[in-house]
Amino acid sequence: MSRLKHFSRNLAVSYLQLGVNVIYSLVSVPLILYWLPKAEFGMWALLVQLMGYVSLIDLGMTSAASRLLIDYKDQRRDGGYGSLIQTAFLVSLSQGVLILAAVTFSAPLLASLMKIPAEYQPTFIALMRWQGAVTAVSFCLRPLTLMLSAYQRLDVCSAGESISACTSLGLLVLFLLKGCGIYSFVYAATVTAVVSPAWLLWNCWRLDFLPRTGEWGHATWKMFIEVFNYGKDVFLFSLGGQLIISSQTIIVSRFLGLDMAAAWSVGTKMFNLCMPLVLRPMYVSLSALSEMVVREEVDRLRSRFKGLVVLIGSLGIFLGVSYVLCNSLFVGIWTHGRIMWPALNDLLLAVWLVLISMQTVHCNFVFVIKQIGGARYILFAEGITFVALAALVGSHWGLPGIIATSVVCTTVFSWQYSVRRSRNYFHCGWWEVATGWVRPCLKLALVYGGVAAMVWLATSGLPPLVRLCLHAFVAATIGGILFLRLGFPPEMIREIAGRLPQPVAKGLRFFAHAGGPDRIAT
Repeated sequence: MSRLKHFSRNLAVSYLQLGVNVIYSLVSVPLILYWLPKAEFGMWALLVQLMGYVSLIDLGMTSAASRLLIDYKDQRRDGGYGSLIQTAFLVSLSQGVLILAAVTFSAPLLASLMKIPAEYQPTFIALMRWQGAVTAVSFCLRPLTLMLSAYQRLDVCSAGESISACTSLGLLVLFLLKGCGIYSFVYAATVTAVVSPAWLLWNCWRLDFLPRTGEWGHATWKMFIEVFNYGKDVFLFSLGGQLIISSQTIIVSRFLGLDMAAAWSVGTKMFNLCMPLVLRPMYVSLSALSEMVVREEVDRLRSRFKGLVVLIGSLGIFLGVSYVLCNSLFVGIWTHGRIMWPALNDLLLAVWLVLISMQTVHCNFVFVIKQIGGARYILFAEGITFVALAALVGSHWGLPGIIATSVVCTTVFSWQYSVRRSRNYFHCGWWEVATGWVRPCLKLALVYGGVAAMVWLATSGLPPLVRLCLHAFVAATIGGILFLRLGFPPEMIREIAGRLPQPVAKGLRFFAHAGGPDRIAT
């Protein structure tokens, strides 16, 4: 199957999974706010982010093994493919044990450091230890995703996560109705921790991705060193990204209190759904781009890379402007006024989303070429700087100050550095990559941003629900058409149209204004 078909299928199922997550959030948050005090909800949101840091015990090994497996998959009978899979399983088992031990012994200390109120500390410690055990089990089975990723079948992973989300939502409602309170989260997570790995294992067997007889090789120290050497670079990179993306709730909880942490969690719920919408095209493209590097398809690599820069940058602008139009109104209606979210926060978050979309392809390309280099230090320095400045600024200027700090740090550190890395690899000028490649994105930002500003001002006197409906309609229609016409790379439109039924292809070309002959590439 062609890479374009893999990309289209993986992206479609990935977005379907995000749709399931939206439904999960829309249903679960009102239920949780109804059944639980706001402080308990804030405590759970804090715990989820803390567990994200616990997962850094992975040390980048899973990501490293996923990339290295692409180098071995075309010569499975040499034994390297099976050896790498066995090594990954042994490493993950060890990491699962470390996670269980670390969470068990550190939970009381974290409860004190995060200033959890005394009446909630026993609950927080018990929840964290239970969630740590669930995370440890999931860690042991993470290598199942390696084979699916290497063969560009991330749609299977996304489908499994959708099944888990649906199962978790049903169980969460059931346990809340049974009066389990905040423990409903971990009860539901315990069940889904079994469902998801079973789905992945069955599909690896069904698709013949498991090593056959004679292909298993042996787990070796040499293979471990190869994974570890690459993984340690991935770790620093991932740690920096974790500090940048997932520190806000911790900072808000520590300096502004659990109630404000709950407001942050709810107010940024849609932002946290927009972020993966922006990042998924790059995520599902990593295996295909890596395969191009392994097979030395230089011209196709450059073409696909540039197309992804434009596509993801435009997607970030479309979603960012739409987010500003709708989110503050939505949060007020969704929570029945229990949580009010200022539009200024949305504007700052939208700027950050656009900036991330402009750098994400450049920043993640270092994994494709297996040359992380100084990126690991840049991301780590950005993360440390953000945490230090956000703690200082947040104490004085609250949530807007924390978000503005994210914008400044991303601009100064990862954006400019990653653009320079791409310039060096493809032998282009800096301004060509930084502005020339994204000219369609900038045009989309100017036009759609102007439309959104006029709509916001024109509807300012209307009731919130009416405004939200009108803003959502503008985003879905005018915003969507502008995205297709101005921001979507025409060559991608033509390739996609060439694989669609004729009536659908004609409609797509009309809205996207992408005429010309179809060019189908693999």
